[in-house]
Amino acid sequence: MLAPHRIASPNYDPRPIDVRFLVLHYTAVDLARTLEIFTDPARKVAAHLVLDMDGALYECVPCWDGAAQRGWHAGVSHWHDGVAQWEALNDWSIGIEMVNFNGNIFPFTDAQYTALAAIVDHLRQHYPALRHAEAVLGHEQIAGFRGKADPGWQFDWPRFFAMCYPNQPAPPRQPVCPLTVRDALTRLAEVAPTAGIAANAFWERVSLLTEAAAGIAAQGDRTRLPT
Repeated sequence: MLAPHRIASPNYDPRPIDVRFLVLHYTAVDLARTLEIFTDPARKVAAHLVLDMDGALYECVPCWDGAAQRGWHAGVSHWHDGVAQWEALNDWSIGIEMVNFNGNIFPFTDAQYTALAAIVDHLRQHYPALRHAEAVLGHEQIAGFRGKADPGWQFDWPRFFAMCYPNQPAPPRQPVCPLTVRDALTRLAEVAPTAGIAANAFWERVSLLTEAAAGIAAQGDRTRLPT
């Protein structure tokens, strides 16, 4: 049975939430840097769970035992589920960060998909809303309007839903990173560092640029007049 390593973060509100959603992110840095950020009180950010490339799982904000606390992972966010409008998804969701420098260009690992299936199976035993495929969202679905672009183009949503919700229709989950940006990043990845301090600094900066480009595209979509 998959069980998380406990790495306590100070970056959450110690109060229980009514979990209605599961939100997926990519880290933009490696595991060590992710845990360093999440345990730094000055950064004021932490997801509940961190999933490494080898499938190892870390719990930074309590959720695993059925009493999820309010993590700081979603930020300003909203989602309409077809019935109701949800705001401030930190109040309603568990966040999972998957270690990946940029999910718009780097594939997620087989071990991560396998672990996700075990994680979802465990969490939905505690949180009934997560028994429905529609409850699983990317950060880009709830905050793409401000440039959040994760988990990105490389996350295989059909594979995820087939593994985790085989008897339910797969909801549409469209990436927000513009194709031109994705293609430029793909070429950049061929020469960029992919290990160590230099890689963390480089890809964290690239993530910010990805968000800026996605945010501009989202603003354009909202202001473009119909023809």
